[in-house]
Amino acid sequence: MRLIGVAAQRRTLEAGPFWGLQEAYLEALASQGLAHVLIPPQPQSRLERLLPHLDGLLLPGGGDVDPALYGEEPLPELGEVDPERDGLEIFLARYAAAKGLPLLGVCRGVQVLNVALGGSLHQDLGRAGFALQHHQKSPPAWGALGHGVELLEESPLGRLFPKAFRVNSYHHQGLKALGKGLKPVAKAPDGLVEAVVLEGHPLYLGVQWHPERLPAHWPLFGLFKEV
Repeated sequence: MRLIGVAAQRRTLEAGPFWGLQEAYLEALASQGLAHVLIPPQPQSRLERLLPHLDGLLLPGGGDVDPALYGEEPLPELGEVDPERDGLEIFLARYAAAKGLPLLGVCRGVQVLNVALGGSLHQDLGRAGFALQHHQKSPPAWGALGHGVELLEESPLGRLFPKAFRVNSYHHQGLKALGKGLKPVAKAPDGLVEAVVLEGHPLYLGVQWHPERLPAHWPLFGLFKEV
């Protein structure tokens, strides 16, 4: 059974900060016969001992990425940032790119991997002038769909989806300049990049939507078994 390391999400509870993961990701991984281990922030030396034992990495959704990481000042629309989580996930994304370790980034995850490879983000899609309503006020309902996307080039997504299909949407940031080696493989009707892959890598895929909340999209997590 393949073992997938999942970057933990931070939540602040009454008793203090808590590192965990939304259950939907665990259900999606389990549906594809994948085991998981959560990875909270820790010294780089410990991560370097852990990562060679994994068969893949998952970067889940969450809050905004600090614009300082791509050389910009924060805009008023920027949400809460978490430097500790940013540091962990940037390291994981760069490690996976360098070592050929399969990686899947979901929503915030695709933004992290883009920044890790030298790309930048639109800090707020409304300010940037994108026409679609990408950011709902609450997480999309289980199985609910929003706008359409279109596949652009050959990619692992082409084995799972038709040329055009619909996704959910819960993000107010998005990819701007793409990181080194990344190519867009899906776009929304308003031109926003919705998925990227790293050229020459066995599986380095980021998607802007939330497949963990769409059971019909759970085979996307099964791509970890194909590499």
